[in-house]
Amino acid sequence: MQKYDVIIIGGGAAGVTCVISAHTIYPDKTIALIRKEKVALIPCGIPYIIHSLNSVEENILPDELITKTGADLIIDEVIEKEEKTLKLKSGKEVGYDKLVIATGSVPLLPPIQGITKEGIFSVKKDYEYLSQMKKYAEKCQDIVIIGGGYIGVEMADEFIKNGKKVTMVEMLDRLLPTTMDREFGNKAQEILESQGVEVIVGQRVNAIQGDKKVTGVVLDNKKEIKADMVLVSAGARPNVTLASGFGLAVHPRNGIWVNEYLRTFDKDIFAIGDCAAKYDFFTGNFSNIMLASTAMAEGRLVGSNLFEIKVMRKFIGVLGSFSTKIGNTAFGTSGLTEEKAKEMNMDYIVGTATTTDRHPGKLPGASKLFLKLIFSRYSHTLLGAQIYGGDSVGEMVNMFSVMILNKMTDMDIDNLQIGTHPLLSASPIAYPAINASVDAIKKWYEYRKK
Repeated sequence: MQKYDVIIIGGGAAGVTCVISAHTIYPDKTIALIRKEKVALIPCGIPYIIHSLNSVEENILPDELITKTGADLIIDEVIEKEEKTLKLKSGKEVGYDKLVIATGSVPLLPPIQGITKEGIFSVKKDYEYLSQMKKYAEKCQDIVIIGGGYIGVEMADEFIKNGKKVTMVEMLDRLLPTTMDREFGNKAQEILESQGVEVIVGQRVNAIQGDKKVTGVVLDNKKEIKADMVLVSAGARPNVTLASGFGLAVHPRNGIWVNEYLRTFDKDIFAIGDCAAKYDFFTGNFSNIMLASTAMAEGRLVGSNLFEIKVMRKFIGVLGSFSTKIGNTAFGTSGLTEEKAKEMNMDYIVGTATTTDRHPGKLPGASKLFLKLIFSRYSHTLLGAQIYGGDSVGEMVNMFSVMILNKMTDMDIDNLQIGTHPLLSASPIAYPAINASVDAIKKWYEYRKK
């Protein structure tokens, strides 16, 4: 039986990052990564296999990221654990000193009548499955997408670019309902509709029509929509089956119980990525946010601290920083939305700014940019940021994430020493982060005068 100092189960973003981090910090330790998939994929790139990428093969996560560290890559499936020995589906056994579980998540399938018919797909991180989905979609013309979150709108954007007739159905009253405020969801809907997508909000899919193969869907309001393919993008749940079989403490909806260092109740077993429980940055309550960026941060932390604490971590929880692109418009968010602040009964002030991300605005590549910042009314600290505009949005979201994590105030942002350039950024006198903060400060003074 082969024995390793470290075994990682799962070959996604969390697992691969953990291998790299562990090798960097503990170069003398033997490491193995076990995954059941022959080919690993880049999760965030999956929607783009429909149009922007030529094939699923162009979205592969290279095995060299693992093997070049000297770690062993084992293509097999862990089915059982006895003491510190893992039993594999092939019949082999491997031993470990430290074990990291990174089994990811699985798509949710809502309880809709007919959900198992031919022609219904979800977004799985599986090479063969996605190759089949892409091939199937090429023969279809009428596609219904269930779910208006990030993956749903990205898939709609890709399918419409591929010449398909697309209908999106979201049961809540707007797109991007759990991560962005109404004006941003409405903007996303406006863009998709301008491209030809039919967007239906505030309705559920009650049933899927057809004998063995899907031919359409029926909504709450009895409306029937023709479909020769249905894509379900209704969220995901942590994959805790293996951890539960190991006797670890798990929450069926929120993941494997871990402490701030991602250690389970077994001192030699860690859990990272989508399968591990997440806690909200502001409340400490469970968070259902599943992001590759969060998974990689957890992989780096655990890889560094497997045998002793080398990287100190304060428990900060999940902030939730997202970005996406719909048509030619990028969207980003970090921290609290205004709607969430209201739900939490927070006393807050909103600052907004509208500008262009080049100066002058007639320069090539210039895009209109809208920014919304949420500040605590009395502490003045930044709680959340939402933005849409050009490609600069992707990195601006990261800037706001750093501001929120470091509890910067409106005056801190107002006094930023920024670098700008006509071809790269908004004007220094119309810099959105500063102008939105000034807008909030003005509103605070107006509030004080009342």
